[in-house]
Amino acid sequence: MKRSISIEFDPRNYVLLDGLIVDFDQQKLLGYKDGEDRPLIGKSIFQFQRARANKVNKVLHSSMSANGEIYINSNHQLLSYNHVIAVDTNTRNVAGTPVSVTAAFHFVPTSKNGTTVYGASSILSVFEVWEVVEKPENHGWWQVLKMITENISLFPGSIALIVDSALGDHQAFNSREMPIFFDYYLPENVTIIYGSDKGGPEHLTTLLIRYCHNTADLVFENNNLVLDLKGLVPGVPGLYTYFRQWQDLRVFKKFAEP
Repeated sequence: MKRSISIEFDPRNYVLLDGLIVDFDQQKLLGYKDGEDRPLIGKSIFQFQRARANKVNKVLHSSMSANGEIYINSNHQLLSYNHVIAVDTNTRNVAGTPVSVTAAFHFVPTSKNGTTVYGASSILSVFEVWEVVEKPENHGWWQVLKMITENISLFPGSIALIVDSALGDHQAFNSREMPIFFDYYLPENVTIIYGSDKGGPEHLTTLLIRYCHNTADLVFENNNLVLDLKGLVPGVPGLYTYFRQWQDLRVFKKFAEP
């Protein structure tokens, strides 16, 4: 299927700039005014899409950079952040009860070289909740962000939170017009980025979301969650009934493993 790039600019760019320039060396878009290159105004949204027969285009990646610049490569967008955290939640019915497992992965970009991205990475957290009352995906984001803000010294600077749901609400989340979970709004240093596990290997967002999805699935496949009560504790009344944090993360595959 055909693939395309779309960019939603801050409207001020249409009025205050004469045009656009593509810097192919940096894979970046710049403004043009009075014969000179200018940085773009405000924050713009970059999307990578795939055409579908008789359907609207499938969005594979949607992001804003940390500094307002727009890159025409999805991975360059991520490199503008100090931390990239992917979160995915899988929910299954276990003995008649909805159980949700969330996996979070932490990537710290360090550099890029051509088409290769370098950085440090590790599994951040894997946890399980029973009968969550709100959207399990949003609950997963909230739990991960709550942990980050409680340990903020370990996450200095800007954070990209990669998720694969609620794309239509991302602008409202990022502008803090809408809370992501009950009355919890995104912290000021966090920006939500969309990544689909249906994208190609050229998108780091796809690889990270797919890894989190597969990691969460391993909890269901390798454990009898009904019979194994070790580590299962009562939940928060009104939010979920039980909670379990997976302590030994070495049992999960590494990001680079097949």
